[in-house]
Amino acid sequence: MPTVREIIEFLEELAPLDLAEDWDNPGLQVAPPDGLSRRVSRVVVGLDVAHVVDAARSAELAVTHHPLHLRPPRRITGHTFSLLRRVLEADATFYAAHTNWDRADGGVADCLARRLNLRVVDTACDGFGRVCEVRGSEDELLNALRNLSPLTTVYGDWEGVRTVLVVPGAAPGEVTREADGVDVVVSGEVKYHTRAELLDLGVTVVELGHEYSELPGVQELARRVREEFEVEVEVVPPPDLTVIR
Repeated sequence: MPTVREIIEFLEELAPLDLAEDWDNPGLQVAPPDGLSRRVSRVVVGLDVAHVVDAARSAELAVTHHPLHLRPPRRITGHTFSLLRRVLEADATFYAAHTNWDRADGGVADCLARRLNLRVVDTACDGFGRVCEVRGSEDELLNALRNLSPLTTVYGDWEGVRTVLVVPGAAPGEVTREADGVDVVVSGEVKYHTRAELLDLGVTVVELGHEYSELPGVQELARRVREEFEVEVEVVPPPDLTVIR
């Protein structure tokens, strides 16, 4: 069986830490004194620490997309206290692959494009986005979006869709400068004024919900670990949502 350290080294080959934004906090989050040297029989993978912490009790390693904290908390109270206590009680190592996995070749942006059956032709938004061509019909793309996320919301026209800019997570404000020549921007969430500017430019906007836009990347990370090490890997999905329309 591999050690925790060996799996982390593999993760950092897939998503090198130097790809991360300066404000980000990827990498090792929490580890018991002997955590890195433990032999691994089970790994849990998810979007947030709060999603995986209970499942981590029966695993040696928990891998999340979002870090436990982007910045060290000044006070450990309330929800921070409760979550940190659960993390420590899990007695597992916690590791995060965040903006480095967003940007990486084959990472979150590429995974979303692949899930939607899009052909990637270029990078955008400082590596966080991918400019893509639609392989099938626009109806097939719409079905793929709805199959991925129950939160799928389309703003604008849905006719003649051939080029798509996918930006998982939260779309940056500069997406409006990157959207020249595309028909649709697909993201997890788009700020109101950014969305309004895109619509004014004639670009349709699709919001999937932050978690659903990044879920294909989380699933791919789990698949890579499972295939490389042949250990048990569980993907813990975001909590179920009730959507009332």
